[in-house]
This record gives sequence, structure tokens and C-alpha cells, in this order.
Amino acid sequence: MMGRGIAACCANGGSDVVMFDNSATQLEGGVQAANGLVKFLRDANVGTGVPGSISSGRTIGEAVTGCQFVFEAIVEDVAHKNKVFKLIEAEAPADCVLCTNTSSLSVTEIATGLRTPHRFIAAHFIGPAHLVPLVELCPAAQTNSTAVPAAFEYLVGIGKKPIILNKEIQGFIAARLQAALYRECMHLVQLGVASPEAVDGAVTNGFGRRLNQIGPFTVGDFAGVDLIQKTHAVFFPQLGEYQRDVRSDQLVLHGRMGVKNGKGNFDWTPEQIKKVSGQRDAELLRRLKQDSLPSKL
Repeated sequence: MMGRGIAACCANGGSDVVMFDNSATQLEGGVQAANGLVKFLRDANVGTGVPGSISSGRTIGEAVTGCQFVFEAIVEDVAHKNKVFKLIEAEAPADCVLCTNTSSLSVTEIATGLRTPHRFIAAHFIGPAHLVPLVELCPAAQTNSTAVPAAFEYLVGIGKKPIILNKEIQGFIAARLQAALYRECMHLVQLGVASPEAVDGAVTNGFGRRLNQIGPFTVGDFAGVDLIQKTHAVFFPQLGEYQRDVRSDQLVLHGRMGVKNGKGNFDWTPEQIKKVSGQRDAELLRRLKQDSLPSKL
């Protein structure tokens, strides 16, 4: 799923893309889906210039020949990724930057054993990749000084909004922030302070709307650093300190896996899933279109 979104981002930005998958059926479907996403973006007036092509490669070698960047999005497993990148580096041009789409695995560990780890980085797209502009760039311990800046410049050029991590940490930035927020949400529900519906509402109808425009540090400056210093002195000692997601442990134990089987924190019908995902994607598209407008500043 992530691969087709990444391919669409690159092609919509003007790059010719060659996709590869071990399964010919999956590859054909991925190319069709990626082209469909490019059409979706262009129909929504996202993107300028002529979009690039999206085609398939019969082998890894055919797929990476002449590439400037390779973006991998296979199963989250260090051994599998390392094996694939050994095949890629044997075929890709010497100056091609090799990018893995992960935030949960060690970039340094994946790079270990490669002949050219100096050009290996993580480029972590956030799903749905064609609608969310963020890409987290993280070097491995072996990465040279040019690979990350090259990827940053390329991603900006295709309309993404990359950020650079100064050093590797598990989960990178976005996933850790989401986990920190979720842990406190869970804590409030476990204490009986509020229902999951109420907690979700506090985010989506409250500070979440503000965070759509300005981040936590900017919020702090606007609120007043002296004010948040005082409020955080009160709240920080009271925040949840769970080392496990006890709520999800119980949900999984009872077979409540989320929208995939129609029951998780909430019960879901197909109509509800379609409605909520549609509302989410419509808002993401609205912001993406807004981002593409010329700045008035």
C-alpha cells in the first residue's frame, strides 16, 4: 500500500518511476493504483508541470537501472530489508541514494553488511503517502554527509515537506509523538476520567485543529512560555507512565482488531468506515491543495 503512494508522489512531482515486486500480480495492481493516485491528484489540481511515468520492472536490476533514488517499502523486517538492499546496491548506479521506508527498525542495522552503506538512509513517508506531505529523513551511522541533503532537496522538489533527524532514535519523531499522546489518552480512559469518544473529541474538536497549523513549540510561544512552564509543572508529574499499551492488550485478547474486522475501540460498519476515511482524506486533500498555493507572505 505504501509503495504505490510513494510512486504516485514521485511521478506527480515529475519523476519517471519504475516499480518492482516479487509478485507479478501485486506489481501490476500497484502500477495501476499508483497511476490512479496521480490522476486523482491532478484532477484535484495538485501538482504542476508534466507528471512522470509509472512503469514496472521485471527484475530489481531493470527497476533500478539509471535511478537517482530508490525507495523501498517491503515488510518491516531487518533481515528481509538487508537482503533486498544487497540486491539493489549491486545494480543501482554508484551515486543512487538508497532509501528505506521505516521508522520502527534500526537504519544502522539494516545498513550493516552493505558494500555501500554511506548512501543508505531512511525516508519515512506517512500514510496515506500521496496526501500527507511529511517525510522523515534519518541517516544511518554509516551515512555520508551528502545522502540526506540530496534526498531532502529531491523531496522538496516533488512537493513533499521533509524533516531531518540529527541522529537515529527508534520510532523517529512522528510515531513517538503519536504514541505519547495515545498513552495519555489511554491513561485518562483507564482512570475513568472520560470515554474514548470524549477523548477523541477533545483532540479533533479542540487542540487538534490548532495543531493543523502550528506545532507544539509554536503553540507554547503564542500561549506564553512562562504560562506553560507553570501548567506543565502541575501536569507533568500526573501524566501516565505506562510501559505497555494495556488497553490494546485487552482489545486484541478479545479479538477487537480495529476497522479490519469491524471492531476495535469502537464498533464499525462498512458505511461508517467509508464515511470516516472519506472525511479524513478530504481534509488531507484540502490541506495539500492549500500547501500548493503560492505563498502571500
